[in-house]
Amino acid sequence: MSAKPTLVIVSYDFAPSPLVGAKRFSFLTREFVRLGYDVQVITNNPGDTPHGSEDPSVPLAGTIHHCAAPFEFPLEGRGVLRKIANSILRRVLAPVGFEYFWARAATRKALEVARKLPRGVVIATSPPHAALIAGARIARKLRWPLILDYRDPWSAYDWPQWPRGWFMHWLTARIEARLVRASAARVLNTPDMRGWFEECFAGASPSRNFVVPNGFDAAPGTQTPATTGPIEIVHAGEIHGSRTLLSLLRAVERVNTRHAARPIRVITYGALPASEWERIREARLDPFIEERPRIPFSALFAVLQRAHALLAVVSEHMIYSTPYEIHDYMAAGRPILGLAPRDAALHELLEDSRAGHCVEAGDTDGIEATLERTLFSSAPPVRARVDRFRWSNLAQNYLQAVEAVAEDDQDQHRSRMALPRL
Repeated sequence: MSAKPTLVIVSYDFAPSPLVGAKRFSFLTREFVRLGYDVQVITNNPGDTPHGSEDPSVPLAGTIHHCAAPFEFPLEGRGVLRKIANSILRRVLAPVGFEYFWARAATRKALEVARKLPRGVVIATSPPHAALIAGARIARKLRWPLILDYRDPWSAYDWPQWPRGWFMHWLTARIEARLVRASAARVLNTPDMRGWFEECFAGASPSRNFVVPNGFDAAPGTQTPATTGPIEIVHAGEIHGSRTLLSLLRAVERVNTRHAARPIRVITYGALPASEWERIREARLDPFIEERPRIPFSALFAVLQRAHALLAVVSEHMIYSTPYEIHDYMAAGRPILGLAPRDAALHELLEDSRAGHCVEAGDTDGIEATLERTLFSSAPPVRARVDRFRWSNLAQNYLQAVEAVAEDDQDQHRSRMALPRL
C-alpha cells in the first residue's frame, strides 16, 4: 500500500493501567507508531484497580482518548434495592457484560475523532465484549473495515461464572455472530483459539483469520540465579478456579528429600485464595511455599531473572490460551514450568519455543521428573526459540491483517467509484 491507513483501536483498558487487558495493545500501539502509523486509541477512563492505578512499565503511545460509561455497574452500596438491581442486571447483561453502556460513549468519542482523519481501519479487542460492540458501531458509521481481536473467547466458551441460561447463551451467540459477519478480519491469540473460532463461525473466511499471540520486549540479563542455597520457583500469575499448586508442592517435597543442600521453595506473588491455603495446610505442604504481595513490574522482573524456574498454571477453563505472564517469563530468560490440562495450548507453545516444559497439572510423578531435569541436570540448557514473540516482530505480523483488510477496502472503494451512474 502507498499510504498507511489510520488505526482506530478500541481497547477498554490501556496504558498505564496495570490490568492484563491493557498490555497487548499498549505494546502493539507503540510498535505501530514507531512504524509510522497514526494510531488513535479509544479507552476507558483511568482509575484504581485491585493491582494499583498505574504500571510505568506499560508504554504510552499513540493519541489516547478516554471516555466513561454513563452508567457504572455493578451499582455501589449495600442497600437491598441495589442488591436486587445488581442481581437483575447481572442476568440481563450476561450476554454483553457490565461494560455494555461504555460502548455508546466509546462510539461517540471515536466518531468525533476519526471523522477528521484519513480513511483507516478499526481494531477492537475483547474482553470486555463492549469493545467489540463499539468497534462494530464505529466501523459501520465510518464505513471503515473492522478487525475483531480476541484475547479470550466470547459466546462459544462457557465460563463457569457466567450466569447464562440457554436463552441468554443463544442471544449471546447471535450478537457475536452479527459482529463477526460485519468484520473484515479476526485476530486470535493462539492457534487453538483460531481452531475454536473456525468451528463456531464457519462462515467467516479462514483466509481472514490471523493468529498473533502476546509478546515481550527483549531485556538485558542483569540478574542471575544463586548457585548455592535454596532454589526458587517463582509464580507471578493467579490461582483461581480449578488452578491449584498441590501436585507441584507434593513433587517439591519429594525432590527435596534427594537434594537437602538445595531445597526448593515456591514463591507466589499475589494472595492465594483461602480455599487453596486450606488445601495446602491440610496436606502439610505449607513449608514449601511462600506468599508475597504484588510488586511493581520493574521489581518483579528482577525477581524473575533471579529465579531458577518460573511457574505458569492453566485451569480447565483456559485451555485455548496461554497466561500472559508466559511472555514476561520469556523476556526474563529463565526456564518455564507449565502445569496445564493435557489439551491446553501451553503444551504446544513451550514445546515449540523450547522455553520450558509443560506437565499435566495433576501428574505429580511427571512434575517431579521435570523438576529434577530442569533444576539438577548437568546437561547444557537448550536454547529457547522465542524471538518471534518480541513485540517488534508481532507488530509486523499484525500489520499483515491490517494491510489485507485495507487493500480489500480500497478495491471495494475503487469498484464503487467505477460503477456507472444511472
